[in-house]
Amino acid sequence: MNLDNRLREASTFDRREFVKLAASITVAAIAATACSRDEATDARALARPQLLDMLGPARVRTLGAHYHAQVPSENSVRALREAIASERSRLHLPWLQKSIDDTVHEDFAAGRTVVVDGWVLAVTEARQCALFSLAAA
Repeated sequence: MNLDNRLREASTFDRREFVKLAASITVAAIAATACSRDEATDARALARPQLLDMLGPARVRTLGAHYHAQVPSENSVRALREAIASERSRLHLPWLQKSIDDTVHEDFAAGRTVVVDGWVLAVTEARQCALFSLAAA
């Protein structure tokens, strides 16, 4: 094999490795961007329960206020967010979190419910109502 062929093979191999490395970096960057959470958006989503569309803001605020009265240990934005986050976290890795809807569904399935002003709510829903009421205050 002459020197030209060896150089051509070496440069082809280097290009292949470069393409593999570039592809790996691109995939990692896309995955990191897709998995990163905008905390402001996440905080707004936590304080916007699905019940809001069905019951309206006044009723959701009332439910939130009743939940505050029932569970005084969760009477701050921080405590409520931490309580919701602890239920949502899978494997305790922040980028592997269940959606709020999944958490609410699992609350009902596992019997994690609370009666608030005559309504049977998933604990996560009740906490969301409480967050909504604090945000409106």
